[in-house]
Amino acid sequence: MGVSTGQEGMKLASSSFFADSRGPPWLPASASDARKLAYWGQLMCFVFMIVYLILGIILLVIHDLGTGIYFIVSGFVDFIILILMKSTVFEHMDQGRFNEASDHLLVLGVLGIIFGVISGIFLITAFARLQEVFQPQYQPYAPGAYQEGKPMEAPPTAYAPPPQQAPAQEPPQQAAPQEQAYAPQQKPKHPEMVKCKKCGVQYPAFMRTCPNCGEER
Repeated sequence: MGVSTGQEGMKLASSSFFADSRGPPWLPASASDARKLAYWGQLMCFVFMIVYLILGIILLVIHDLGTGIYFIVSGFVDFIILILMKSTVFEHMDQGRFNEASDHLLVLGVLGIIFGVISGIFLITAFARLQEVFQPQYQPYAPGAYQEGKPMEAPPTAYAPPPQQAPAQEPPQQAAPQEQAYAPQQKPKHPEMVKCKKCGVQYPAFMRTCPNCGEER
C-alpha cells in the first residue's frame, strides 16, 4: 500500500513538472527533433539541480562561501527552468506556436549555459533545430518534368491586323479608236489683200478704207 502511494506521488510530481517525451504525430521533422532535444535538456536541468544543491550545501558547510553560493543559485535557476519549460516550450510547440516556443527556448538556453552548461547546450541546440521550421520548403522537380537545354519560347505577341491594301485603280480607259485618223490640218486661207494707192499699205479687200491713212479704195 505504501509503495503504490509513493509511486502515485512520483507520477503526479513528474506529470506536473515534466512534459511528455512524445509530441503530436503531425509535428514537422525539425520540430520533432527540437522537442526531443528540449526534453533531454529538461532532464539535465533536473539532474544538475539536485547535484548543484547538494554541492552547494557541502561547500557552505566547509566555509567555501563563494563557490557554495554559486552552486546553490545554479540549482535554483535549474529548478525555475524545469518548472517553466512545460508551459513555455512544450505546450506552445505541441499546439503549433513555434515562434513562442523558439523565443522561450533561446532565453532558457542562455540561462542554462550560464548556470548549468550541459542543459543549456541541449536547449540551444533545440533552438537551432527549430529554426528550420521557418525556412521555406522547396520540392524538387519530378524526373522528366523539364528538359535541359530547352529553348525558351518567345512570349506571344499581340495580334496585329494585316495591312489593308489600297483599292487598285483601274487604268484609264483609252478612247475608242476613231474611225478616221485626224484629218490633216488645212492651212488657213488668208483674205485677199489690196494695196492702198496713197500710202502703199496692204489691207484686206473687204475693208473699204485704208486703216493707215483712211483713203478709200
